[in-house]
Amino acid sequence: MTLAAGLLAPSVLARALGLPAPTQQQAAVIAAPPESALVVAGAGAGKTETMAARVVWLVATGQVLPEQVLGLTFTRKAAQQLGTRVRSRLRRLAGSPLLDELDPGGGRRAALLAGEPTVATYHAYAGRLVSEHALRLPAEPASRLLGQTASWQLAHRVVSSWAADLEVDRVPATVTGYLLALAGELGEHLVEPERLRRFTTELLEVMETAPPAKRQRADPSQKYKDKMFAQRLRTELLPLVEEYARRKSAERAMDFSDQLAIAARVAEARPEVGEIERGQYRAILLDEYQDTGHAQRVLLRALFGRIPGEAARSEPLAVTAVGDPCQSIYGWRGASAGNLARFRTDFPGPDGEPAREYGLLTSFRNPAEVLDLANVVSEPLRTEAVSVDTTAADIRPDKLTDE
Repeated sequence: MTLAAGLLAPSVLARALGLPAPTQQQAAVIAAPPESALVVAGAGAGKTETMAARVVWLVATGQVLPEQVLGLTFTRKAAQQLGTRVRSRLRRLAGSPLLDELDPGGGRRAALLAGEPTVATYHAYAGRLVSEHALRLPAEPASRLLGQTASWQLAHRVVSSWAADLEVDRVPATVTGYLLALAGELGEHLVEPERLRRFTTELLEVMETAPPAKRQRADPSQKYKDKMFAQRLRTELLPLVEEYARRKSAERAMDFSDQLAIAARVAEARPEVGEIERGQYRAILLDEYQDTGHAQRVLLRALFGRIPGEAARSEPLAVTAVGDPCQSIYGWRGASAGNLARFRTDFPGPDGEPAREYGLLTSFRNPAEVLDLANVVSEPLRTEAVSVDTTAADIRPDKLTDE
């Protein structure tokens, strides 16, 4: 850490930029050492402002250049908001007299004027990796990305033209939905159809031959039959999933789950891809980390963390993951709030110990009465993957908002 980093308090930086002073919790995140950190941020806790201030502090103290910053989030709107906030704060820093005190030589101001951080969605970043590195697998970097409507149309053509027997008593539109859901889950979990076919066949054999428990009727319950039906439906759909994949390959097209799966596989299989990305980015912000799925975890860990069995890297990156298990909303598509807990060992500190954990638990958005109710309702969630304290309202007159 540079001398400036040791002397520059986040409150001093905020004042120089004309911003409200951060809370103690925010200041701890902003001025954290340039290594991996997990930030558990409650709703309305000012995470966007804190992430932007973290970037500005790292740049102001000379620990990273603007172009060495990578921010990833889920939606284009969120990426735009985070990117706008970061660039706005960096422009303020470039015009601040404080920069002259920190760097009399003018090198940091020149870097601020010349460089730009990268802020994108997780899928957009995966798409860039596929276009640049897919041939290393080898895999074909498709020339056409299928949106939701185009994916449905192609899958529906597969279902409508299917000539083989299909033991599914559903209309084509419903089967198309099943097909897309299963194909997406396979991609999100990096599972090949043949592997699922073997597993499902073995599971069905066990379920069909399992003896009844004591005092259980000989005929299985309806709930048990429904579970068996779901497994049989999977095996019926797998040939359609494989045909859907063949059609996409023939048309040199891919959907979002294909894109993410290829990016994860190439990052895990080709270490040089991680070396390239780590050479380009030194500060990485991972927003809404509780909504990342298995493929995203594999991708990010291979690029910026530690692959299982690999020794800790001598030069850890400033990887900051922000999330809240109480706000996980994408479990239906394979996301896992457990990735928050796994982050600490996937992205260990310089000594190989789990990454540090911080909390942002002061809400700037809601009154105390609302937060008291939310804390009661969310209590079961706050004791699962990551222990989360209760959120409190902010009582300062000069609030640092997340808007």
